[in-house]
Amino acid sequence: MYRMPMLLGLAAEALAGLLLWLSASGWAANWTANLAMLAALGFHSVSSYYFARGFWLLLPRRYKLPARSSLGFLFVLLWILPVVGALGVLWSVTTALKRPRSRSSKNVKMVVLPELPFSPPVIFPTPPYSEGALRQIIYFAERPLKRLKAVMATRHMAPREAMMVWSKATRDPVDDVRLLAYAMRDDNEKKLIERILTLIETLPEAPVPMQNAYHKTIAALCWELVYHRLVQGAVRQHWLDTARHHMELVLVPSSGAPAGAPVSSPSPAGSRMPTTTGKPAASPVRDAADANSWLLYGRILLESGDLSFAREAFANARAGGMEEQKILPWLAEAAFRERKFSDVKRYLSALSRPGEKGRELALVRAWWTK
Repeated sequence: MYRMPMLLGLAAEALAGLLLWLSASGWAANWTANLAMLAALGFHSVSSYYFARGFWLLLPRRYKLPARSSLGFLFVLLWILPVVGALGVLWSVTTALKRPRSRSSKNVKMVVLPELPFSPPVIFPTPPYSEGALRQIIYFAERPLKRLKAVMATRHMAPREAMMVWSKATRDPVDDVRLLAYAMRDDNEKKLIERILTLIETLPEAPVPMQNAYHKTIAALCWELVYHRLVQGAVRQHWLDTARHHMELVLVPSSGAPAGAPVSSPSPAGSRMPTTTGKPAASPVRDAADANSWLLYGRILLESGDLSFAREAFANARAGGMEEQKILPWLAEAAFRERKFSDVKRYLSALSRPGEKGRELALVRAWWTK
């Protein structure tokens, strides 16, 4: 198929060379020489076309398309270089393009295929590292990659257990460790806020017997935001007031506050028992049945700085059946903040086991047991 265009191109090129030789000879007239020169250019153009057609048929398939562009390129190349162009294209088509690419041994990287595991990997029912172990890695590991893996391991822990690890990792000198810890804290904060907003939106549609449970859940989630220091400044005060408001709706039913009532601000020192709608709180004996709610309410008041009201809430929790050992740490914190050191010593001496530790309980115990 390619032989006929090549033969025609060769014949046309030979005629063009003959005419060019005649035009350069001295016996031909000037007009005859010019005519021979024009005829030589015409035959050379025809030869270039047939040569381009023949070489295009010899090209590998991936170089033929698009046909018009490849044919045009070959024609221009052959027309500009009458003899050298044809020989160069012939060499490149017959040898270079059809020869497989050379593969140097230096560019080859041998990769050994790993064998399939003969047994499934071990999956632990609980994480092999506890909160304390991860904190020790964050504190003392010299390699940043090891600290980064310790932060990644907190994905399998409960957020309240991983919070201490995240808090330490946010002060890490390496950016990757610090940013990962911030990202995990922000993700946990976002999930908590989404749950709170969802419960608040569905609260008006909830059955009346279930509304107290909704209020308790909302208050507990708000308290978790505050206690784990996921929020700061005015945002922290907002969620603290929200938790206090919802707990008062549960523990002070006589106030008659609707579910959408605005949150009251913390009561200043020396004022009466905090309320939701301006009415005084119900008597402790009447509402002391829910001991866990009173304990949570006391912790919220303690964080708000209402120490006297917090002690009353802890007394209600004790009257409701709450274990004494769970209340003593919080009473010790309240007494320590009020600088009643004799009461602090009495509460700590009565504390036989750690129980629920408050944020400042370790500081109080260390100060008194020197």
